[in-house]
This record gives sequence, C-alpha cells and structure tokens, in this order.
Amino acid sequence: MTAEFGRETWSLAVPEGWRAWHDPECATLVGPGDIGSLQISAAFKESEVLEADLRDFASKHLDAGARPSATHAGDFVGFEIAFSDGDKFWRQWYLRNGRQMLFVTYNCDLDSRGTEEEPIREALASLVAKGRDVDKPLQPTSGGRASGGGGSMRSAARG
Repeated sequence: MTAEFGRETWSLAVPEGWRAWHDPECATLVGPGDIGSLQISAAFKESEVLEADLRDFASKHLDAGARPSATHAGDFVGFEIAFSDGDKFWRQWYLRNGRQMLFVTYNCDLDSRGTEEEPIREALASLVAKGRDVDKPLQPTSGGRASGGGGSMRSAARG
C-alpha cells in the first residue's frame, strides 16, 4: 500500500518501500537501497504559470542543448529533460498547474539509470494540485496589492 505525501498545495502517492520527508526547501523521496533521490519544490505566481515561465526557469539547461519532452504528471503539465553530469544521471520535470509550478528532480549514479523509472513515473502520475485555490489569481490584500509579490515566481519553503 502507498501513502499520500505532500504539502498544502500538492500531494502524491509514495511508492511501496520508499521513504519521504520534508526538508526546508523541498520534499524528498528515496527508494529502497538508496539508489537515487527524488526532490520536489514548489513556486507560485500571481497569475497563471505559463509554458514560457517553465522554459525561463529551465533556460540554463535548454540553452546548453537539453531537449525538452512534453509530459503530464497527474494534475500537472509541462516538460522534462534528462542529462548526465560526470558520473550522475539527472532527470528534471518542470510542471505547472494554475499559479503553481513544481520543480522535480531525480538523480542517481549513472550506472543506476532507469532502475527506479517505474516507481517514479507512478508517483508523478499520482500528483494532485490541492488547497489554497492555486488555480485562481491571488486576492488583493487590505493594502490594495495582491500578495505574493510581482509577476515573478516566488519559492515556497513549504515544498
């Protein structure tokens, strides 16, 4: 049986045998044998997060030649990229739903690439956007300005 794990604005099903915990800047999931690590962080915007916002966030890798592949992950859409960095394999997902962006990373030793692919895909397919009306614009505060600051993305330590 899998357990639900997440924050106020997102959740997913933890694969059987995996451990999950919250760090100050992200949520972390690790499978049996400590092969790799899946980490999820959230950011929010005053208006809807667009594909262009995701591409801007990923520009370092895209400019270096990473080829994005469109993806769906539960309630979220976006793209993913994969690359190696020395002896490490990395896969990154840039996902959006309403005003929320999720940045998801997985890394493992290069020779372990693909070992945890199935449980990771299943966990990400179970992603649910929830709470705080993340699909609606922020409401103005009493000072007349919307909370959340500017049109730029802001990170949430809530992961």
